[in-house]
Amino acid sequence: MKKKEFISDVLAGLTVSFAALALGAAFGVMSGRGAFAGMIAAAVIPIITGLFGGTRLSVSGPTAPMTAVSSLVIAFAYDNFSGDRILAEQFITLVFLLTGLCLIIAGVLRAGKYIRFVPQVVILGFMSGIALLIWVDQTKTLLGIGGKAAPEGATSTNIIIALATFGLIVFLPRLLTKLNLPKSIFTYLPFTLLIIVMMTGVTSLFHIDIGRISLGVSLESFSDLAAHIGNYFPSAQIFTTDTILLALPYALELTLLGYLDSLLTALIMDHLTKEDSNLNMELFGQGLSNGVAAIFQGLPGAQATIRSVLLFKEGAKTRLSVVATGIFVLLGFMVFKDYVTLITSAVFIGVLFKAALDVFEKEFLFVYIKRGWFVNRRRNYQLFFILYTMLVTALVDLNAAVISGTMLFYLLRKPLRFNDLENDFASLDAGIVENLKEEKNNKGEILSGIDQQKKVSEIA
Repeated sequence: MKKKEFISDVLAGLTVSFAALALGAAFGVMSGRGAFAGMIAAAVIPIITGLFGGTRLSVSGPTAPMTAVSSLVIAFAYDNFSGDRILAEQFITLVFLLTGLCLIIAGVLRAGKYIRFVPQVVILGFMSGIALLIWVDQTKTLLGIGGKAAPEGATSTNIIIALATFGLIVFLPRLLTKLNLPKSIFTYLPFTLLIIVMMTGVTSLFHIDIGRISLGVSLESFSDLAAHIGNYFPSAQIFTTDTILLALPYALELTLLGYLDSLLTALIMDHLTKEDSNLNMELFGQGLSNGVAAIFQGLPGAQATIRSVLLFKEGAKTRLSVVATGIFVLLGFMVFKDYVTLITSAVFIGVLFKAALDVFEKEFLFVYIKRGWFVNRRRNYQLFFILYTMLVTALVDLNAAVISGTMLFYLLRKPLRFNDLENDFASLDAGIVENLKEEKNNKGEILSGIDQQKKVSEIA
């Protein structure tokens, strides 16, 4: 490896690690397992996928969709085992281990090719459904309704802090862009982490009395970590046929989500790097990394689109950059873990509101309204499938949404004479696409395209 490539990879990994660490902690808190679970996964998963995955430049880790489903698993475990923490955690670990195993099996069976058969409209719908789940879940938490425990302190204060955090993450980058600051500043200014630090400084400086987050565990040595792993690894009491059958539906749901999340991002990265990912090897790498993360009591994860694109934009050249991202997250976690508990719960709720906004499909709806597509029969069918998949995802579950949406699409496409969105997977990510365009293909059919100018935010 050339010295220049080594330096570029290390610096790119360092830059991306800031966003990965902050989001890992936020997703850990959202899951209900604690910040530790998200941060350890944000460290372990990139290292393993960087070594064994099928995409050269992609950063994996906890993502908003995977965390939304994981939170359901964790809530079910504690309800089902009547508050027995050890048995509940062992069940959670079992689900996540099965998820890793299923992804490995999918890779061995060469299932990567099937990603191309999932319609774009279904994918956009399920991503928006996941966003709805996050918004509803975090709103319930913020207000302390629907069986959710509200953060400590005055509800009004928590709401103000959460909305201020959300607003700053959304609008501060735009404000700084309008000021025509040098582009080099944005390279070393991870907005999400910066705003978390700013808001934590405000709440600490003014002694604002509201709830702060918990790591979930306190590990001061490797012996503590070993004991933690031993306590929560599935025991004979959990590793039974009945319990495995209870865990398997959740594992399959996470597997499907990890499959979609990872392979769609792989195709986006292929578009940017002009390379072809080994999708089956990527599934294997994702399964292996999720299994190891589960052993360390971390959250499951998948390829994270914005973090991956950011790594590419920062000039990463080789897989070392991906591994370096995970190593820097691990080092950051070890150094700053004592300070993480200073962050208020409301700040992370604001971060998660923004994460859901990034997942939600905005571009199609924006162009649909702006260009008057409501008079276009084909566009209306596309919108129907997006809304259908979104609502089924939010109200039923992901598996039902994707499977039924895909089946309906292929059953109705020819009789109703409509087409899917253009098969350009870069159009799936709300943080990348600036505009959708109309263009005609050689058959005269109107398809949606994308403006090739990319705009990358700091959160995924």
